[in-house]
Amino acid sequence: MNSTEAKKDDISKCKLARFGNKKVVKYSDEYHHQRIKNNESVKNSRLKAKQKQKQTEIRMNKLAEENRTLNERVDSLMKELQVLQSLYKELGQDLPVEAVKALEQINIY
Repeated sequence: MNSTEAKKDDISKCKLARFGNKKVVKYSDEYHHQRIKNNESVKNSRLKAKQKQKQTEIRMNKLAEENRTLNERVDSLMKELQVLQSLYKELGQDLPVEAVKALEQINIY
């Protein structure tokens, strides 16, 4: 039996691990190197996912704050509109035609 056949017999007796399409003898130096590379890849992948989650959360908070600010502005403008409408009523005047058309477009009048 030559050395190549002996290696094949040794390999057939050992457990193999797969890295993609490549088979590697478990607990060999090559296996250890592949495990290290895989662990680094997994670590980087998880770190990237955490960063993406954090960015999404920051953007969501920013949009929620912007939405709150816009809603407050809408409330303020609605109060101002009600004051102006009541002033017109007190004076016994009709709202200007342009104002009525604009209010109808946004379903307020």
